Amino acid sequence: VNHGLLDGALQVFVNILVQNIAVVGAPKHKLSRFIHNVVVTGLLVESHAGYDGFWSSHRLYPGIFGGARRHNAHHINGKQYYQQFFCYLDDLFFPQKGPE
Repeated sequence: VNHGLLDGALQVFVNILVQNIAVVGAPKHKLSRFIHNVVVTGLLVESHAGYDGFWSSHRLYPGIFGGARRHNAHHINGKQYYQQFFCYLDDLFFPQKGPE
């Protein structure tokens, strides 16, 4: 695994920040935190499972989620598809033909 300490620390920091930030002035509800954890865990499992089914996030929301296909392409090439779940920054800064 070629995952830097700074990169991992920043990912954890952002998740903690998102879980504790008050968007509308009130503390985040416990149900919102629970739903966030379930969704993020589901996206992580999907991207690492390698399945390319019709139910995959990149099929349901193309152009928004990268899914398992982009994640796998990242591990094969290593020079593309850096975003964890989404694709907008990758498409903006690294425009190329992808595995879509």
